[in-house]
Amino acid sequence: MSTAPLRSDRSKDLLWDVESVYATPELWEADFKRIADALAPFAALKGGLRSASAVAAMYKAEDDLSLLLDKLRLYAHMKEDEDTSVGENQSRMARFRAQSAKISGELAWMRPELLMQSAETLRAWAQSEELRAYQRSIELLLREKPHVLSTEEETLLGLAGDVFGTAYDTFSKLTNADLKFRDAVDGGGKPHTVTNGTMSSLLQNKDRVLRESAFGALYQGYGDHINALASLLAGSTKSHTFNAQVRKFPNALDASLFSDNIPRSVYKSLIAAVRQALPIFHEYVALRAKHLRISDTNMWDFMVPIVPEFELKVSWEKNREWVTDSCKPLGDEYMEGVHASFAERWYDVYENKGKRSGAYSTGAFGQKPFMLLNYHGTLNDVFTTAHELGHSMHSLMSQRHQSYRTSDYPIFLAEIASTTNEALLHHHILETQSDKQLRAYLLNHLCDSFRGTLFRQVMFAEFELEIHERLERGEAMTADSLKEYYYDLNAAYYGPNVKADPRIMIEWSRIPHFYYNFYVYKYATGFAAAQIFSQRILKGTAERDLYLGFLKSGSSHDPLDTVAKAGVNLADPAVLQQAFAGYKTAINDLDRAL
Repeated sequence: MSTAPLRSDRSKDLLWDVESVYATPELWEADFKRIADALAPFAALKGGLRSASAVAAMYKAEDDLSLLLDKLRLYAHMKEDEDTSVGENQSRMARFRAQSAKISGELAWMRPELLMQSAETLRAWAQSEELRAYQRSIELLLREKPHVLSTEEETLLGLAGDVFGTAYDTFSKLTNADLKFRDAVDGGGKPHTVTNGTMSSLLQNKDRVLRESAFGALYQGYGDHINALASLLAGSTKSHTFNAQVRKFPNALDASLFSDNIPRSVYKSLIAAVRQALPIFHEYVALRAKHLRISDTNMWDFMVPIVPEFELKVSWEKNREWVTDSCKPLGDEYMEGVHASFAERWYDVYENKGKRSGAYSTGAFGQKPFMLLNYHGTLNDVFTTAHELGHSMHSLMSQRHQSYRTSDYPIFLAEIASTTNEALLHHHILETQSDKQLRAYLLNHLCDSFRGTLFRQVMFAEFELEIHERLERGEAMTADSLKEYYYDLNAAYYGPNVKADPRIMIEWSRIPHFYYNFYVYKYATGFAAAQIFSQRILKGTAERDLYLGFLKSGSSHDPLDTVAKAGVNLADPAVLQQAFAGYKTAINDLDRAL
């Protein structure tokens, strides 16, 4: 069986600059030993949070400790993800997680002790000069008051944090390092390596024999471990439900939405609206079947472009040019960061043996925002680059304009920034490229983005809600019950014209986001908002500046308020309806282009 290249074979220019965080592992170890010193101030503060000055000292000590931990975490997880098979990398991250859980337990007394003060006292302290920088922290603390437990209970939950993460950690190790797949075979009998990283490019291949073979190889690999994967997902879901119960939330969904102050109606309305709009998606399913000239559309047919006889391979250099130019409407400050991202090795570009699959942006306050990619030169990879750069620029802009306390924005906002970049890239390529096939290809990509980011992610959100509600009703989560429900859900979303291979019923077993506690719906809301923001940005400076204000806001306001200040009300169903109208237009434009 063939393997991906070794990391040592990759050019350093195409690897992220992890050395800028810590030049050597020994320097990381030296900072790891400093944790004890950073914890020392808390011992003197415990039992003494009875004045504004004492609370200010506590918050300052917490900031110092968090900055140190953020830097340690950044290096440890970057090293682990660049090669998950290296024992030293796994050990470093495991030690950090264990230490973090221990710290959570040791410092769990702070919130309960602070909340022994009356709300009136805390609000008065927040107006003092000493605590002015921490007003937002106190505001959020008071909101949490009904869900904060006693010191002893908070300590126990803090100490259990590492335990609660075991299911996802094991899932990640199994699927990224241990799981092996047989090679796929194309129509000519040539073998192709199947990994989580290569799967996207294989499913975009014109050779339907290869697509089906890759699909089968992937799901055979996961199917061989299906009971273990079901147990891991059940364990993670149980931890979400447990935390909701002990913190006195009605259910896991409400507990998850609480920190962002999102009404559950937003989540439920999103599912209802997408269900209602499924006929539009089914139009796209029919269009794909028509132009692929197949009567038996299956699950391995949804990523291949339907532009006839058109193959697009985008070099890293051309990708850089397109992504850079597409960001120009966002202005000079934004562009400074874009240029720095390519010049200063923010990216880890190509796949290597043991590297974590997928793509993400990561960072820590005062450090570069880094991006893990697995670049294969597809158009999808180009849009992934723009997507992750949107996250990284959001981080950079927020850190420049917010204090450490309010610089970290919630995921609900993050997906807007990333998807807006994708929309700007789509507009740029359509505006600058005259090739009719490329333009049709781009319209195909936009329609696929609606499928993947709006409809598919909401299907995931519905699945996630159901598995949590089943546990809350006392039902068991078995591999068979998960497979049955997931297959039925796919049938409803993809419609009667898709004869889905039964192996799709185990797709849930490879989706890491199901471990993230109601994460995926934010892709859909972010995508809908991004369609509106991108059009506003292209209209002129005033609209652009409102959007830049959104990027600079961090967590200084609740997420729905932050987006509303920039001109989009995500609590209004009309936002989704506007997105669906755009999808229908894109489908019609694509049909005409073909």
